[in-house]
Amino acid sequence: MKSATSVTLGALISAFLCACTVTPTTQIKAFGDSTKAITDKVDAVITEYNQAALTRSFTDFAATYNGQFANRLTSEGLGELGQPLDERTKQGIAIYRANHTIGIYAESLGELAAAGSRAEIDTAAARLFGAMSGLNTQYKTLHTNQGELFSGSDFAATTKFIAAIGSTIVEERRNAAIKEIVLAADPKISLLCDVIDKQLEESGIHEGISTARQYVLAEEIRDYKRQVQKDLPLEWRRNEIKRLYELKKGITGSKLAIQTAQKAIQEVKTAHNTLAEELRKDRFSSEGIARAVGRLRDLESHYNDYEALLLECKKIEKDNQGILSCNDL
Repeated sequence: MKSATSVTLGALISAFLCACTVTPTTQIKAFGDSTKAITDKVDAVITEYNQAALTRSFTDFAATYNGQFANRLTSEGLGELGQPLDERTKQGIAIYRANHTIGIYAESLGELAAAGSRAEIDTAAARLFGAMSGLNTQYKTLHTNQGELFSGSDFAATTKFIAAIGSTIVEERRNAAIKEIVLAADPKISLLCDVIDKQLEESGIHEGISTARQYVLAEEIRDYKRQVQKDLPLEWRRNEIKRLYELKKGITGSKLAIQTAQKAIQEVKTAHNTLAEELRKDRFSSEGIARAVGRLRDLESHYNDYEALLLECKKIEKDNQGILSCNDL
């Protein structure tokens, strides 16, 4: 019978060996998951912008085709909603897809790091290649005069790195592949993050969201006034006032929503830069990567906390419509 000391020593050695095998990929997976979570948050803001004109049209139709005018609504009229797409809307869709694809790139990188079989590596690689191709397409849409973000040689190199892992997964080979992929992608991810940030600032997304929200609120208030002509209980009226107040807050915070999205996409850029710098030094598990992932997770958990964002601001501004913004972001 083995002594307790030898059993304990054996368990410690096994735990150490397991940690040596698993740890290098754990933080890469955490980076991928956290980046995907952040880009999903940014997606929601851009999606609202892409739907803003349609939401306004829905509200307009609901307000117009009401009461005695309801019978004038036709299927042909509904078919005109949202058509055709103007250039601003196309840009908004391109921003959404570019941001979304950065998330897929990061997530597939994490899947590659955590893959336990050749089949899982192939699946992660396919998603990675798809993300690279998607980033190319959206970059060209956003920057019509620019060339490819990822060239044919980039795809060939990535294929070579992944193939080198082999059918029997060796951690050293996997790490080498991840390192080369991240280092090659880093300047391109940085460039695309800057493009998305600039588009969020200049493409009129804030105005589109706030205008749509203001129109919807005006119609909701008008409808409330019609409803309260009836003998409705206080509880119903109180709940409606709360709902209208939340809609008003949505207008007030519309610029902050965009500024938060900009902050998030820049945090993704910074985190990827940190990951690349650490991998350049062959540090697949480090305090630097942990801090970068921590910042992403903290941002995710407080993403819609506009009050927290305002507390961080040195200069808060309010325009003539009551819309708040942080002037030092």
